[in-house]
Amino acid sequence: MVLVLDTRFLLTHTFPPTEDDRRKLRDFSSKIAREGLIIPPVVIAEFMRLAGPRIGREAAEARLRLWISTCAKVPEVGEEESFIAGRMALSYRRVPLADILIGAVAKSLRASVVSDDPHFFELGVKTLWYK
Repeated sequence: MVLVLDTRFLLTHTFPPTEDDRRKLRDFSSKIAREGLIIPPVVIAEFMRLAGPRIGREAAEARLRLWISTCAKVPEVGEEESFIAGRMALSYRRVPLADILIGAVAKSLRASVVSDDPHFFELGVKTLWYK
């Protein structure tokens, strides 16, 4: 099974709200690391934008590179994904473009997104969350 990591997951993994969440995330992460993990390019940009001010650019990049070097891949977003995203953008005008791009990558791979973001439900994309 292929799983697409969303920015919400990477942020929650980096900044767990509670100690209980930290334990759940550790267990969940070890389980999903056995799957094919994908980090869309837009997720890298979003994570850097949101985590960078809190932990610094170097630390944000290091966290992403650790995921990429151990268990995740960054796909190229090509023609197919772009047209899927365009169709979704026409139909779901209030959904943020980043979520549409993530959803398009997931749909093109027939994958689930690791997120609790309700936009993916709206887009008809399957999700999975650590809780």
